[in-house]
Amino acid sequence: MTRSTDARAARVPLRATRGDALRPALLLIAVLALALGGMQLAVGVTAPVPFWVPAAFTSVFFVWTAAGIIAWWRRPLSMVGGLLLVGAIAMFLGGVGNLALPVLTELSAVFATMILSVTVHLLHAFPSGRLQGRLSVVTVSVGYGVTLLLQIPLYVLPPDSASHVIAVWVQAAVGLAVMGVTAALLIRRLRSADPKNLRVLLPLYLYGILAVLSIPLSANVLRLLGTPGEVIGSIQLVVIAGLPIAFLLGVLIGGYSQTVEAEALSAWLSLAGSARTVVGAALARSLGDDSLRVAYWADDRQAFVDEEGLDVDVRAQSEPRRWQEVHVESRLVGAISYDGRMIADAESVRRAGRVLAIALDRERLTAALLASNEALQQSRLRIVETADRERGRIARDLHDGLQVQLVLLALEAQQIANSSDAHPSTVTEATALRHRIDVAAADLRSLVHAVLPSALVERGLTAAAEDLIDRLEIPARLVSDADDAALPSATSQSAYLIVAEALTNAVKHSDARSVEVRITQTGSLLSVSVRDDGRGGARLEGGSGLKGLVDRIDTLGGSFALISPVGSGTEVRVELPCES
Repeated sequence: MTRSTDARAARVPLRATRGDALRPALLLIAVLALALGGMQLAVGVTAPVPFWVPAAFTSVFFVWTAAGIIAWWRRPLSMVGGLLLVGAIAMFLGGVGNLALPVLTELSAVFATMILSVTVHLLHAFPSGRLQGRLSVVTVSVGYGVTLLLQIPLYVLPPDSASHVIAVWVQAAVGLAVMGVTAALLIRRLRSADPKNLRVLLPLYLYGILAVLSIPLSANVLRLLGTPGEVIGSIQLVVIAGLPIAFLLGVLIGGYSQTVEAEALSAWLSLAGSARTVVGAALARSLGDDSLRVAYWADDRQAFVDEEGLDVDVRAQSEPRRWQEVHVESRLVGAISYDGRMIADAESVRRAGRVLAIALDRERLTAALLASNEALQQSRLRIVETADRERGRIARDLHDGLQVQLVLLALEAQQIANSSDAHPSTVTEATALRHRIDVAAADLRSLVHAVLPSALVERGLTAAAEDLIDRLEIPARLVSDADDAALPSATSQSAYLIVAEALTNAVKHSDARSVEVRITQTGSLLSVSVRDDGRGGARLEGGSGLKGLVDRIDTLGGSFALISPVGSGTEVRVELPCES
């Protein structure tokens, strides 16, 4: 039943209500981008530069635009797509200067290096699209100042003046400082990243940092080496074109699934059923953080527990891990632990927590019930093991104590009967006493065997089953590959009792002409099958021996099946765990 519920939940799509409203706007942006790109290409035909130059800038503009639209389409609540579209605008404004139109040329000079500050912004804000912490805010702000404010002297001052040269070096120095701070911050994030996120963040951060550093530095180095400007520009465009692709791949393959709003999440959860893992999975999927975990408040322990009922201290976590308590009315029911770098907007976590509060409470009760059920199961198992030990002790006491005393009494009675000076009546009475003691000893041996057969203790399950079969009144066959020495005592005794009860029923109630016993061990599972060719139609009744054994099998974590069609014999099939 749980499997079908999980499957149904997996088939229910998470649809973003905000995403549905955003998509028409994204389609409009795509149309406008095509129009702007087409205009740039059309004017570029008559531009004083080779046509491949505006064509290359237009192509990179299209790459940034497409990446932004796809990223925002896939993650409507993330600002990564929006930042990519800002980068697309920066690329368009930076490229229109090649068209030699007066206003566009001045506009291009203003925004010529803005794409670098947008890339720095993306590196700091990925994957949520929102800046995290004051250091990131300051660094990104300075980055925009470098590409916008410090860019002013470069197009205002004469190119050959000393002031222009100083302005270039100041811009380069401050820009390098921004990249140094960015690199240090990203390295710190990588060192504390969850392994699942590290595989995406590492190549993305490395490429972004190297790209932003290489664009200005390589231009100066290549220019000193006499490399033509067309070659330098082509290399820079290729590097810049790879940036949106890298960020888009981070969104698509980085485990940051489509982000949804609380309303869509609530509707999805109502259809998803009540599987124990659905709350954490729904939260991780909706908020875009694979490392997200859900903990449940256990009132009896006054502590948080995980899905397995084990204690977990969410409050002890340090940055970048954060946690948000979830309440039903005023009652604490759980907490959400998440990566603050993946989810910068704590309000989104609170909204999702409010929507999922009832589901979390249900999950909390399930976790508590699981822990309680596990304790009950362990208690039942201890009772079975204690009963088995007591059964063994009684059998040993009867065998080593009372049975030995009866044998000694029988010997004394025989000595009296064999005495030469005994009265004939005494001899008769002593002989009769010895016979009664022999009968009592035989009954005691049968009782000891019923309590716990010596063959089971001394030689194992297979030997004890052979002993049962040898005493049957009908033909019987035994097939066994069990490793008797490796079987736990509770498992071997349970299997023996099943075989004994099934054989007794086959002889007494089934009118069977033959019976077959199979004992098979496969890994950590022991399978027992007893099949006869009797009249069938057997049923488990309240007072039957098998019914009592079913409870024992359930306690050990095994399974029981009775297959008995009328006229086709009866098969008792049992599976028991046999790990020590």
